[in-house]
Amino acid sequence: MQKRGVSVRKLVNEGVIRRSHRNRFFERIAEGSLPIAEFHAVSARLEIDPIRAAITVQCFSDPASYEDPCCETSALVAIAMATHLPSELAACEGTFETIRDELCNGIAKNTSSAIAKYHRKLEDRRNGGDFDFAYG
Repeated sequence: MQKRGVSVRKLVNEGVIRRSHRNRFFERIAEGSLPIAEFHAVSARLEIDPIRAAITVQCFSDPASYEDPCCETSALVAIAMATHLPSELAACEGTFETIRDELCNGIAKNTSSAIAKYHRKLEDRRNGGDFDFAYG
């Protein structure tokens, strides 16, 4: 809220939350007692990505991680996976079953390695390396 310059009073004045929820607003969020519609309205008003926020809480355990490019990239990959997987599975025969943790970890490691490799190539280009890319 500080980052966006939004106060609880402003959320009330804009109709994002009810006036009766102004008192104890932060406690209501911490308790999970803010109505879900208001929670979503607050998230939208503050431009909070709910997937990124969930990854911050569940995986990184540090609120500052929300701003970390690693967290943002993880959220983008999760969203892309969730978007593309159903159409890929629709082309398969049989009933889809959840895959084992070991396989998930392997896929995550391969994907993470590909992202890191891409990042290294970008850094090489920024630092004047990898002329083969430019002239190859």
